[in-house]
Amino acid sequence: MKKWASWMAAGVLTLGLAACGETAKPTPETPKEETSKMTLGEVFNKTMEVSKETKSLSAAMDMKQKMTYSQEDKSMTTSMKMDMDVTMEPIAVYQKGTMTVAGDGAEQMEPMPVESYMTEQGFYMKEPEGGQWMKLPKEMYDQIMKMSQQQAKPEEQLKQLEQFKDDFKFEQTADSYVLKLDASGEKFNKLIESQMSQMMQGAEAEEAQASLKEMMDAMKIEKVNYTIYVDKKTFETTKMDINMDMAMDIEGNEMKTSQVMNVVYKDYNKVEPIKVPDDVMKNAQEVPMPEME
Repeated sequence: MKKWASWMAAGVLTLGLAACGETAKPTPETPKEETSKMTLGEVFNKTMEVSKETKSLSAAMDMKQKMTYSQEDKSMTTSMKMDMDVTMEPIAVYQKGTMTVAGDGAEQMEPMPVESYMTEQGFYMKEPEGGQWMKLPKEMYDQIMKMSQQQAKPEEQLKQLEQFKDDFKFEQTADSYVLKLDASGEKFNKLIESQMSQMMQGAEAEEAQASLKEMMDAMKIEKVNYTIYVDKKTFETTKMDINMDMAMDIEGNEMKTSQVMNVVYKDYNKVEPIKVPDDVMKNAQEVPMPEME
């Protein structure tokens, strides 16, 4: 779950384009009078400007993930629905939603509530069963906030995705530019490794880097499909669909993961400052940092 959260956070707000002279191919239902002549490079530059100026936004995420273990012939399915508010300066995140887990031969659990605050006041998470608020250790907060700062700056993600400039398909509808990326293989592995390496900088960096290398050596990205929608008038990212299939060898037992994630963005620059409620800070139970094995 923690590894998935890292990959998800690294992908949220990602927007990949390359500066070139290609214009967007209209879909069949696009009215002629709504057809834009802007090139992919021009859209790229405008989107970068908007990304840099964005102060806050909200997002609704719907994710389904299935993990299958080949030798054991078992699988586990996770579904998550999450609403998020994000502010950039200072970086802060509030999220609330539900998560459901089901496995072979097991009764599907009831949706489990998920709620958390990540602000300069600390990282607070609500315990799903008892409802007790917990304050996570400063070391964990520092690492997660560093990750959030990275993913909250789309221009940084653009630089990382520039290597895929020849792989993008550029389309348009009446009100959106549609950016499609189909990627797989070693070069996408390297992108994920780069993003995760940035997230793991800081405390216990050497152990984290060793764990990262071990995980990446065992991982194979089989398929990645991005579909990103950009509003023609505002150049804000309005929606992102991500399909990813990957395989990982875990001590000779292959684990296959299939993930479908849909994110809708809204309320650009309309989110109020995010603060942890006083009663949450007062009553939260502090949780110690888990020991590294």
